[in-house]
Amino acid sequence: MKKAVLFLLVIVILVGGYYFFLTDKAKMWSPEWEESFESFQPSSRIMDIIGVRKDMYVGEIGAGNGRFAVRVAKRVGDNGEVYANDIDLKAVRFMKQRCERERIKNMRIILSRVTNPYFPKGKLDLVYVINAYENFSDPVRLLANTRSSLNDSGRLAIVAYDPEKINKRRKKAIPRQVIIQQVTAAGYDLADIDTSSLLYDNVYIFIKKGYNSLAR
Repeated sequence: MKKAVLFLLVIVILVGGYYFFLTDKAKMWSPEWEESFESFQPSSRIMDIIGVRKDMYVGEIGAGNGRFAVRVAKRVGDNGEVYANDIDLKAVRFMKQRCERERIKNMRIILSRVTNPYFPKGKLDLVYVINAYENFSDPVRLLANTRSSLNDSGRLAIVAYDPEKINKRRKKAIPRQVIIQQVTAAGYDLADIDTSSLLYDNVYIFIKKGYNSLAR
């Protein structure tokens, strides 16, 4: 009897914790949460900077709730496509439900691995990362494995907090030189960096080593 009661108690704690997590996640990914990000990190401005255009094939690494990816999907249009990945299964499920709810047909959701984005090979015009780079456990391997997903003129764009622009309590912000060194080690050349358009972030544009930076 005692064992049965203890077992039920454990189940209640686990289920309660699970629903608490989901509720907390939902608050974090609420429309209000998205609007707070849009206020200092407007998607339309970032898309202009990184060159998202109609009919493009694009990939996002670490797409989270899809805040940015769904907006990219609208810009590239019906003849374009967005591949949005995340290593978090809950994020993947959330994005799938979001695409169904918002009737987004040109967005492919991918459960990725820490060092493998699982993007299609040689197809993408652009791969981007929005405030996820600081969470990569092995950015060099991940981006090296991403390189083959880009076509010959494809670009890699990284939007990342600048430690000099934000409150020091955000310890995960990575110095720009470290980002440049790591991405270079993964097989890319820096084509451009924008340090002034966004309040807290820098925007880095890279191309594959050996390819013309003007090719678009």
